Amino acid sequence: MESAKRVSPIAERKTRILFITSLLADRGGAEKNFCEVLLGLDREKFDPSALVFQGGEQSDLLRRQGIPIDVNGVTKLLSLHAIQKGREAIRRIKTERTDIVVTYHHDADIWGAVVARLAGVPRVISSRRDMGYQLERKHVWFYRLFPFLFDGFITVSNAVKGEIQRRDWIRPEKIRVIHNGIRPGIYDRSFDVQEIKQRLGIDPSKTVIGSVASFRPIKGQLYLVEAVKELVDRHKDLLVLFVGHDDSEYGRLVKKRIGETGLAEHFMFLGERSDIPEILSVFDVFVLSSVHEGFSNAVIEAMAAGKPVVAPDSGGNPEAVEHGKTGFLFTPCDSRSLAGMLSKLIGDINLRKSIGYEGKCKVDRCFRQVDMIRSNEAYFSPLPHGSGPAHG
Repeated sequence: MESAKRVSPIAERKTRILFITSLLADRGGAEKNFCEVLLGLDREKFDPSALVFQGGEQSDLLRRQGIPIDVNGVTKLLSLHAIQKGREAIRRIKTERTDIVVTYHHDADIWGAVVARLAGVPRVISSRRDMGYQLERKHVWFYRLFPFLFDGFITVSNAVKGEIQRRDWIRPEKIRVIHNGIRPGIYDRSFDVQEIKQRLGIDPSKTVIGSVASFRPIKGQLYLVEAVKELVDRHKDLLVLFVGHDDSEYGRLVKKRIGETGLAEHFMFLGERSDIPEILSVFDVFVLSSVHEGFSNAVIEAMAAGKPVVAPDSGGNPEAVEHGKTGFLFTPCDSRSLAGMLSKLIGDINLRKSIGYEGKCKVDRCFRQVDMIRSNEAYFSPLPHGSGPAHG
């Protein structure tokens, strides 16, 4: 009887997971998910650590939270430095007896998967966070020709799953969809909206259209500027509040275009902010103007705050935004379509309230951070061995 109760030492050991990413300096969706999963894993079952090519604010955050993290400074995969750091990583992985390597971003996928396999790691997983807009042909052919390097893929949406099946020739059974999740309680608190507006210098009579995104071409803020051109004749009290890093070439292009339209009084730039829940509280409508998204954290944050959302009908957006129920979808890269969807909400306060309420309920049901973490844990453990190559 005693031998039946005895627990194997192997069973008692925590699952050691090394997360590898090429960039952890920004506050983008992939970086946010990377940190949330690392910090959220059950420490009774998992022993996580991180390796990043280029560190920054987010890597410092992980280190302060007690996550072992190594910044190796790799900038080019085909370089002596990358090879040297690869050898060091192989020694580390063997010494620590790492069970799983999880990679984020295409360069980390290539370098991390090769290193993990040379070190004999039992399981390698690629976490795919977008529709692949930054991929070059060499990256695509890497996924196509070397699928055996990966035991599985996590995608942030069904749209991303479909895209890597089509483009990278990945078998669907190798892919697990795990949507982003947030802590809803952060966003649905009561704020003194008038006080916040006064502090920001916002006229309380204005209808505020808010957008939270860094200024890059993929985020499509120019389409929102053109949409406002079509709206201001009918909605003269309109104010667009841009939140996000705008000191970029694209940011300057957007500002130049606003100046050319003669509508500067209808736009306000707040730059990067750490108080996003407070800022969301002053929005009447939230807009995502991107060309496409894998799955937008900003969208579900706005929904959690009870704000009606207008987003492009592309990527993973329709998985959160149900057209006419939790928000409105417009034709991507079409400012006229965007203006039409905004117009539905700008002039109808009751519709804004009902859409915002439905969106908040959906986040509570479907996109909670705790569920996202548990789904990752379920995928990481137990370890499924002998799962075969990743494409047919």
